Amino acid sequence: MKPKISIVVPSYNKVRFIGQTLQSIFTQNYENLEVIIQDGGSTDGTVGIIKKFAGKYPIIWESKKDNGQLDAVNIGLKKATGAILTYINADDYYESGAFASVSKAFLENPNALWFAGLGIVVNEEGKEIAKAISWYKKFLLSLNFRFNLLITNYLMQPSVFFTKEAYKKYGPFIGTPDFIMEYDFWLKLGHISMPVVINKCISKFRIEPGTITKRMFKKLLFEDTKIVKKYTNNPFILILHGLNNLGRVMIAKFV
Repeated sequence: MKPKISIVVPSYNKVRFIGQTLQSIFTQNYENLEVIIQDGGSTDGTVGIIKKFAGKYPIIWESKKDNGQLDAVNIGLKKATGAILTYINADDYYESGAFASVSKAFLENPNALWFAGLGIVVNEEGKEIAKAISWYKKFLLSLNFRFNLLITNYLMQPSVFFTKEAYKKYGPFIGTPDFIMEYDFWLKLGHISMPVVINKCISKFRIEPGTITKRMFKKLLFEDTKIVKKYTNNPFILILHGLNNLGRVMIAKFV
């Protein structure tokens, strides 16, 4: 039997996109799947869409006030029983065959802690944007060096999966009241071993006006820098990280 994959979906007022997110999960036709939706008490119709899917598919879900995205993800991951875990925000979505690729990588690398595939950035309508960013991240993932990961978080979050044992030992995720700092978890795992690379597009990461990544980009970069300083005091790496962040700020103006 294929390994169980647990997907946590944090959501709050994502009525416009959550249907596509859930559809992308269930059209994978992956038979050993666990879907956990942690909704923060949506009032915009999101819960109605969740109920519609829960009537057709086995979903563990609840809708109640929480302390934000970080809280929702960690609550969901505590419930997860799969051998492979991940989370996907309720405005991102998976590409066809994503779970089969992750399962294959897991079975072929039984000692691996985590797995990372490719991803692309899309806008509100699902059209690809920021192609240069996707190419840059793809290039760095192909090299897969911890040195590069310290310089910049080149992993596409919804394309990253990790084992339950890795989460139990090195989790939970940390962050701020505004967002999850998955970068900290990546660097923690990367100190032990770098991810198994899946050379396939696993997911599409959406950037739209309501996305936290868009609204609080500079604050996110500031938190990134604080995290890097936890794992290295190498001045060369810190300078390169700062230059990379400057470049990201400049590029973000056009995304």
